[in-house]
Amino acid sequence: MGETLTEQTERISRYTRKQSERFFRRQGLPHLIAGHSIGRDVFGRSAGFLVAVMLLESAGLIDETWPWWLNLIAVIGTLASIVGLYILLNLVRGRGWSTLPQRVGWPELTFFVLAPALASYATIGEWQVAVAIVVFNLLVLATTRVVVGLGVLSSLGWGIARLAGEFGTSLRRLIRLLPLVLIFSIVLFFNTEVWQVFDKISGQGDITLAAFFLVIIVALTTAGARREADAAIAEAAHHASPRSTQCNRSQNRNIVAMVASSQLLQVLVVSLATGVFFVLVGALTITDGVREAWAIDGGKWVWDLNFLGTRLRIDQSLVRVAVALATFNGLYYAINVQVDAVYRTDLVDDIAAQLNEVVQVREHYLGLIDKADEAASTAEAASTTAADPSRA
Repeated sequence: MGETLTEQTERISRYTRKQSERFFRRQGLPHLIAGHSIGRDVFGRSAGFLVAVMLLESAGLIDETWPWWLNLIAVIGTLASIVGLYILLNLVRGRGWSTLPQRVGWPELTFFVLAPALASYATIGEWQVAVAIVVFNLLVLATTRVVVGLGVLSSLGWGIARLAGEFGTSLRRLIRLLPLVLIFSIVLFFNTEVWQVFDKISGQGDITLAAFFLVIIVALTTAGARREADAAIAEAAHHASPRSTQCNRSQNRNIVAMVASSQLLQVLVVSLATGVFFVLVGALTITDGVREAWAIDGGKWVWDLNFLGTRLRIDQSLVRVAVALATFNGLYYAINVQVDAVYRTDLVDDIAAQLNEVVQVREHYLGLIDKADEAASTAEAASTTAADPSRA
């Protein structure tokens, strides 16, 4: 039995400021935290991880064609160069020589990108390796900006629990379009040409096709995310003060990203369910005789299972076909969520329920901040009066 609105309100009223901020992070909304900054809350929280990446890059310079002592010299030399540059940076920035920065600015980010590359070039003299390190570190920073900036790591446990909760919701909606989707997908699944295409496709073709469908799904999902977010916030605003629903640009982007992530999670559930379904169907029905008749090699790997005395075969071609159809079903689901009136009503209702709790927590959180500011002002006034009684 779900929590009533009164019980939810009572629970939220007992939140401390830290508990409220933890709630925002678990919901994937760290930008709703007062004073949120990229330097402190994104890269500052990731400073230890970034240092570990630099150390691993130093160890990655090992060349199997070199003798062990030369590899050891290369690794130690690179590590010593990075550590020396790091100590110099800390001293220039006015920190202790071994201190991890709590707030990361452009000097620290530039150091992370360039220091390992310069150290490796100074040690082994290969500019291609240095350029590869620079590109990789830029990708690491971009990924960290998105993952940590949107609270993905903090909400990992919550997301796994939510995945189980979304399973029933997503499948319930999928049942409405099962007749058309499954009939069309099953026809494709037992089509010889489809199997022959995915049996011969290259690994690069696999990645390109998957990336193409992924971009379409993400684009379709995020296109309507702002519309759903605005509608849900407008619904939640009926039960809260105006300031609890007023957000700046970064907070609005964070909310839209959270809504888009929720929809993508449903698409993922649908795709996983249909993908597993087709793997099981293929293992039971696509026998060695069928593969021989269709001229299917099976790809580079095969996994044989024994089920009640029956040999079941799962190979690369089967997985490729199942993944392709699962992606197609996910795309079909994403399109229907955007254009079908019934789906959109259910979706907005779900998002409104989630954002209604967020708005309640934010109103309580802003009230806690107001009380803290008032207490600080009172204490400051009392301190000033004690220091200069003539101002009383």
